[in-house]
Amino acid sequence: MDLLDRRRVYIVPTRPGLMMFGVVGLILIGATNYDNALAYILCFLLLGLMFSAMLRTWRNLKGLGLEVQDAEPIHVGSPARFELQLCDPDARERYAFTLRRLLPGKRYWWWRPRFEGEAGVETVPAAGLRVGLSVPTARRGWLTLDRLEIASSFPLGVFRTWGYFRCSARCLVYPAAVGQRPLPGVGESAADDTGTAGPGVDDFAGLRGYVAGDSLRSVHWRASARSDLLLVKKMQGGGRGELVLRWQDTGGVGDTETRIAQLAQWVLQADRAGLRYGLELPALQIAPEQGPLQRERLLRALALMPE
Repeated sequence: MDLLDRRRVYIVPTRPGLMMFGVVGLILIGATNYDNALAYILCFLLLGLMFSAMLRTWRNLKGLGLEVQDAEPIHVGSPARFELQLCDPDARERYAFTLRRLLPGKRYWWWRPRFEGEAGVETVPAAGLRVGLSVPTARRGWLTLDRLEIASSFPLGVFRTWGYFRCSARCLVYPAAVGQRPLPGVGESAADDTGTAGPGVDDFAGLRGYVAGDSLRSVHWRASARSDLLLVKKMQGGGRGELVLRWQDTGGVGDTETRIAQLAQWVLQADRAGLRYGLELPALQIAPEQGPLQRERLLRALALMPE
């Protein structure tokens, strides 16, 4: 858990706060010029109210803690959703926060940094609060939350206080699954020592027990309902049992990112078809398998492929 101690909480007057200071200054000048006791009372009353609000605003943020979990992998263009847990070791309620992910880059004290992804929080109860922060994605690979700003102007809006959390949580962004080419033909199926073709996908050849990694689309639900086991359809024939998605098959599609997007689309198509499929990249080869784990393995390899 990352806690904001007093040295990491900053506070400045807002524009309404500066205007209020100016009004109090004018009242003080008038009170001094005319020696008006009621004007002095009003001036000091407003100053006391503002300094009390400044302390309340600062204490609203001081000591707040944050825990962040890694986000689920998504494709480029979909927002990455991080789960943030706001909590207070002192079990005090907090109010009116804004959370923002700051963009990397040079930062100067006179210029507020750019941000993307924003979440508003009305109340943080003493037991803590879970908040979802959506961050837009524009490129594949790892998206790190990095620097998170939390700010508040509670209770009067005349002061703004803020602090920064350093977050190591990240999200794996898969490439976009787009392309115009159809799924390429299935390569030669595996053969045993006698030259007999391995399992294919053309003809129904019976049922077998479910094995971890099998696609749920291949489960024979009607037969499984009459049995104590989960049964999977066994297919064979046509020499189309395994499919290898090769980098060279995307030649002429476009630049590197376009070719990666085409491979990602083929991965999803092969998974929906219930095929055993693998991937062959210039520096990586993944053997054909089946199921959601294989799909995630291939999409991860495409997401982390060097540009």
